[in-house]
Amino acid sequence: MHFSPYFSFIDLVHHLLLIHNLSDSYLSINPPLWTVGTEWQLYFLFPLLLIPVWRRFGLLSTLIIAFAIGLAPLYLLNGLFDSASPWFIGLFAFGMAAAEIGFSQKSKLIKLRNSLPWDKLAIIFTVVAFFTEWRRLGLHIWISEFFFGLATACFFIFYTKLVIDGKKLPRILQIFEHPLAIALGAFSYSLYLTHGPVITLVRRFLLSLDISPTTFAVSLYLLGIGGSLVFAYLFYLVFERPFISSFLKKRKVKDAVS
Repeated sequence: MHFSPYFSFIDLVHHLLLIHNLSDSYLSINPPLWTVGTEWQLYFLFPLLLIPVWRRFGLLSTLIIAFAIGLAPLYLLNGLFDSASPWFIGLFAFGMAAAEIGFSQKSKLIKLRNSLPWDKLAIIFTVVAFFTEWRRLGLHIWISEFFFGLATACFFIFYTKLVIDGKKLPRILQIFEHPLAIALGAFSYSLYLTHGPVITLVRRFLLSLDISPTTFAVSLYLLGIGGSLVFAYLFYLVFERPFISSFLKKRKVKDAVS
């Protein structure tokens, strides 16, 4: 993703109103910012539509309706709002379903949580997701993202079940409990949003130097990653951390590292 210093006043207005993901300007300024618009809109859609459906008809109906709404513009309106990836409604619903299955005390969901091999399903769906990304198949991107979302939901349920049951986590999963992984995860979204400008500026600086291609590549990786981490953490402290819940604030990055 590249940062672009060339944008119009309309582009800026669209970003300020968080509707840039619905227009042709969704990749202007800083491409990763398109997700902010989509997430902002989903925060309204979930309580107004999906939560009432979930309470009235259950999880399966909620997932079906979420994907039906998300895919309707693609197949019924000739790809309208395709830039906003409206199928994210269904992907976010996967997360809601995973949380409900993982923590629910309802007998049906407890039985579901204990009866399926969630770890194996996560692996299977991940393989399918990568396969559906094969360009030769010519499939729309929502299909691979559907399977990635399904795999992630299965992984969350599996991981949650292990923690609730007090079982020892597999060695590969213990990596995610390492203090450095927790610290990085705390500001990972800020890193996603801000890495573009940092890498672009580092790249332009290196291009101005008379260095070999190998030195350029190594320097870009080292300075790009280091600069992105530092800038993202500062961005997190100023723009993200002040607005998260008090519960999460107790788990400070510096506490995790120490």
